[in-house]
Order: sequence, then structure tokens, then C-alpha cells
Amino acid sequence: MTFRRIVAALGALALLASSPVFAMTLEEKAGQVLALSFSGTSLDGETRSRLEEIKPGGLILYGKNVESLSQVRSLLSCIRETIRLDVPLMVAVDQEGGTVARIRGHGADFPGNMALGATGDHDLAERQGFIMGRQLKSLGIDLDYAPVVDVNSNPSNPIIGLRSFGDDVAVVSSMGASMIKGFSRAQMGCSAKHFPGHGDVDIDSHLGLPVLDRSLDSMRALELPPFRNAVEAGIPAVMTAHIVVPSLTGELPATLSFEAISLLREELGFEGVVLSDSMGMRAISNGWGVPDAVVMALRAGVDFVLLGADPAFPPEGHREVRDRIVEAVHSGELDKARLDDAVERILRWKDDMGLSSGEDRPDWVDGSALAEEIASRSVTLIRSDGPPPLRKGDHVTLIWPEKKAVAAEILLKRLSDLGVSGRIVKFGGRILPEVEADEIRGPVLMGCYDLVRDEASASFLREILEERPDCVSLSMKTPYDLTVLPEAKTALACYGDTPPTLKALAAILLGEIRPSGRLPVELPGLYPRGWGASWSSR
Repeated sequence: MTFRRIVAALGALALLASSPVFAMTLEEKAGQVLALSFSGTSLDGETRSRLEEIKPGGLILYGKNVESLSQVRSLLSCIRETIRLDVPLMVAVDQEGGTVARIRGHGADFPGNMALGATGDHDLAERQGFIMGRQLKSLGIDLDYAPVVDVNSNPSNPIIGLRSFGDDVAVVSSMGASMIKGFSRAQMGCSAKHFPGHGDVDIDSHLGLPVLDRSLDSMRALELPPFRNAVEAGIPAVMTAHIVVPSLTGELPATLSFEAISLLREELGFEGVVLSDSMGMRAISNGWGVPDAVVMALRAGVDFVLLGADPAFPPEGHREVRDRIVEAVHSGELDKARLDDAVERILRWKDDMGLSSGEDRPDWVDGSALAEEIASRSVTLIRSDGPPPLRKGDHVTLIWPEKKAVAAEILLKRLSDLGVSGRIVKFGGRILPEVEADEIRGPVLMGCYDLVRDEASASFLREILEERPDCVSLSMKTPYDLTVLPEAKTALACYGDTPPTLKALAAILLGEIRPSGRLPVELPGLYPRGWGASWSSR
């Protein structure tokens, strides 16, 4: 060993000796690399006992933990005051906006990433990141598992879709960086996901193990640039995907792959905390079992392991995971230095976030105005053969999936506020309603949800269109549904059904707002990315 290397090694040892990691027990270190889910909206005895024993590095909230803003504040205050830990907890949540949001109402219902992509306005993405960050911080939350920077290049993707800014790598890269800037301005922790890219798969990793059969050179052109941009924008954490990339990870998912983490560290230059997606998802639990997979993830270079609210691995198994990490270090299966490195990164991150200082939390910020601005600028008129389809005094029929009836009711209420009455015809489930054409009078709006994977609903709506070709097709999820009903003469892409989007849609259908959104994805065989139409004059 050269003199320079000896000096560097001694310096590293001295730094470690001065770190809090040096004073921690092995069991405490094993707990520190875990982020745990829990049940209920209050702290029960079993959860308290489990957290006090494991001493986790963090917690994650899900919808089942949330009843109201005041309840979340009380819950987190209770946990922090009751469970005394030497290292403060980092509380996280999935608050992406759109379809993935645990906090709803009170001005927190943002339309989501694909709607932002349809606006083409990076300032809106930054402002959304800032307001979401302030909202979460006011509740006692420290980390948002957002933004999603996957490029949704596969129209059949069952899990990303609206969560992506679109299918253009440049737009996804720049929008993601803008949202990160907003989070940073709010002093809210955030994480780019899902590395190395979850956008070109056709299996939901919650249910199975997706495979991305793409060369590394191809990934460098499509999947990796948004993560590179995120690193350059100062992202403090990156979440791994449970997907197999044969050209990079062999037969392992990226979360368990040393090669995948090395690519993130060495080629993209990321020095922050590597997070795992939830280890109880079927992509992991079916093939490796959660406790063993957690050790494999740590060995591969993951720093912070998430044990989320997955049916396959409930909170009762969390102690087993902590014990499995301890056992792996004792047996030499997991290098102690690797565990120390992970803990050191987590502690440094917590210190950078000011978790030890007990800083005051900001007040809640109402994001309603911004959410409505995003919504009104995102809804995209894809096709029209005339003026806006509704007028004041019309009696409209909404043909809508039964499981999404709440959205139809909100839309009808918004239309009523603008002078349009109507009724809702629900369909779905095992039996589709028999609707006669002469029963449907006045303008007809058809709510389309995931028709690319629901042939029964698609067939039913086609029958309606045959009898009433003037029906308005509303794509309430991804705009790819419009490819299933190309015969619709009037079609709009809405990018979700949050209340702000439904409010904007009602105004657009009556011509109160001009549709200005542009497709953030290509509709194969129909319309290019960037397409958007306008109503003709009455």
C-alpha cells in the first residue's frame, strides 16, 4: 500500500470514529436502514412496541394512516414524542399528485405529472413541487417519494402512465428537474424514481417481475437522461425499480443488482441516498423472500430499504428483517463496512434536512389555485367537428364506469353550476346496462378509464357510439384510451379525474375556457406528441 493510500485509510478511520455510526450497536444500524409502514390512524401498543424495538430510520404513511390534516399532525407528533430515539425518524409519503396521493382535499389535489407535461410549463412543475413540499412539511413529513422521472414510452404500461410527464425524454428530464427545484426551495426531501426506468414495461411490479429488454446504449438515450438531470439538479435520493434489465442486471431486478447501483454511482455521479421501492411487492417477495432480498439489496448498494404496505409482507414481519440484517453481518454475508456506509449516508442526509434541530414547521399552504391553473391548461382537445358540445340549459347524459361514479357526480355538479342539468348512466362490473338509444337524449359524455385493458367496457362504449356518433369521448386516465375509440368525433384527454380537472373540464365543454393542452405522448397511428385542437366557432 502506498503512503498516500495509508494516509487516506487512516483519515477514513478517523472520520468514522468521529461519526455517530461508531457508537451505534449493530442492531441499531440494522434498524436505521429500514423505513417501515404501519397500520392505523393512531399509535397503538403493538406499533409502539415494534418501533421501539427496531428503532427504524424512517416511517412511510399510506392512505390508511390518513383521516385529516389535524389527525396526521397529531399522529406524527405522538410518534415523535412517545417513541424516544437517539436518531430522529424520517417520515415519508408518496405524494406525486394525480393518481398517487395520500393527502387529498384542502388544496392538495394536484392533477399529476402527465397533466403538467400537457401544459408544457416548467414553472408550473416547480411551483407544484414547492407547494407540495410546504404542505407535507407543515404536517410533520420530511420526505416525498417524488418526482417520477420514468419516460412512459410503452402505451401498455400498467403502472406508470399518468405518473409520468410523458414519452419525450427531454420533457421528462426538464420537468423532473423543475419539480426537484421546487421541493428544494420548500426544504422538502424528495427522491427521483424508479431507477433505471420503469416506463417501457408491461407488467406492474406490485404484481410480478417486469423485464426491460433494452441495450445499455438505448437506455443511455431514453431511460437514464432524466435521472442524470435529477442528479445535476441536486436530488438527494434516488429510488430503485424492481425490474430486470438483462443487459445491465442479468437475472436480478435492479434493486438487488450491484451493477445497477454502480451505474447510478459511477456513470451518473450520484452521491446521495439510494432508496429501494417497497420490498414486499410481488416482484421481490415472490422470487427471493423479503428478509433475504433486503440483505441482497444492501449488499448491492441500496442504503435505505422500504418495507411498505404490501399484503405479502405485513408489519408483523419487520422484526424478522432487522434480525436477518444482523445475522448477515455476523456471518459475513453482509460486509459491516457496507452497512456502516449506508447508515452514514442516512445520518448525513437527516442532518442536512435539519431533523435533529427540531425546526418549526411552516403553515399549510392551499394549492387550489395552482391545481386549477394546471388543470385548465392541461385538458387537451384531441378531435372535434364543431363548437363546444354543451350549452347552458342542456340536459346531458354521463355514461360512466360504476367504480368511478364519484368523479361523474363531481363533474355533473360542476356542470350544474354552469347551468347544465343531467343524469348519470353507470356501467361496469359483470353486467353492462341495456341502454336504448332513444333513452339517451341531449348531449352524451362518455367517461373512459383504461379501455386499453378493459375490452368489455370498450365494446359497450362502441355500441353507444354506433347509435350516437355525436358522443363526446373523455379519456379520464391516459390518453391512449382514445386509440380504442377512434370513431368518436369529439374527444378530449383529461389526464385524471381530480376535482380541479373536473372543474376545468366542465368549463371547457361549455366553451368557458379554451382548451390549450398539448399531447405529452404520441397516440400511435393517430396523433403525434404535441397535438392539440381547438373548438370551431358556434
